[in-house]
Amino acid sequence: MKLLDAYILKRFLQTYIFVVMVIVLVVVMIDYTEKVDNFHKTHAPGNEILWDYYLNFIPYWANYISPLMVFIATVFLTSRLAARTEIIAILSTGVSFMRLLLPYVLGHPYSLSQPILWLTT
Repeated sequence: MKLLDAYILKRFLQTYIFVVMVIVLVVVMIDYTEKVDNFHKTHAPGNEILWDYYLNFIPYWANYISPLMVFIATVFLTSRLAARTEIIAILSTGVSFMRLLLPYVLGHPYSLSQPILWLTT
C-alpha cells in the first residue's frame, strides 16, 4: 500500500468512526430522554441500564446506521479533500482517478464489517 492510500484510508476511517459515534450518541440521548421516566418508575439500577441495556443498544445502532454512515463519511472526506485542493494535487501528479478511488474501495468493506465484528464479540 502506498503512502497516499494509507493517508486517504486513515482519513476515511477516522471520518467514519467520528460520524458513527456522533450519530449513535444522538440516538442514545434521544432514547434515554424517552425512557428516563420508565427507568425511574421501575427503579432500575443505573449500572444495569448502562451495562445491560446501552451496551447492547450502541452496537445495534452502529450496525443499523453503518451503510448510511459510510456514504456520509465518503462525502465528508471527499469534500474536505476537495476544499483543501488535495484531489487536484493528487490528480496533477499523474495518479489516475481510478487509482485515487482505491482507498475508498478498500475502506468500505472494512467499515461495513466493523459492526458485524462488534455483534459477534
